[in-house]
Amino acid sequence: MPGWNRIYREVESANIPGTYLTAFIKNGAYYATEIKIYKDGMIDCWELVDLEGFKKKIEQGWVRTRLPDNAGVYVAGIHFTAVDINRKQIEIEETEFIRQVEDEIRWLNGQPTTATICREAFDAYQRAPSDAAKATLREAYEAVPKHMRQYILGSMEDKDSEIRLILGMKS
Repeated sequence: MPGWNRIYREVESANIPGTYLTAFIKNGAYYATEIKIYKDGMIDCWELVDLEGFKKKIEQGWVRTRLPDNAGVYVAGIHFTAVDINRKQIEIEETEFIRQVEDEIRWLNGQPTTATICREAFDAYQRAPSDAAKATLREAYEAVPKHMRQYILGSMEDKDSEIRLILGMKS
């Protein structure tokens, strides 16, 4: 959900609002850290970069969302080795994480997020079902980061089954 974690960055005596998501920095070991995202599109991943720079950090493996087995991990100064990782839990693909970061920037700038656009497409389909409305809903649903697709309609238990049913997808 965009904007839950409010932060600010000071630039020339002005506060730039932001938020953060948690990921890992791969600097020898893996460090659980806050990836700070700001309204001006800058992202702090142990270095302040723009969105394109952030994408490069992901490509280079500097920012990670998943751990390999036997990874050395630091969390709040505590070091451990990750073993027997439960892959059944939601794993966020790095490409989907980029999409989530882009959504956070949209939210910070008062623009509709992919989830908002999807809810609007769902409502439009409900008002006037048609092949065109269904195609618009599918496109909007697929634009939402995969790991965020279970809460578009507001219920984690429901896992957006109404949308998935319309689109002919498994729950």
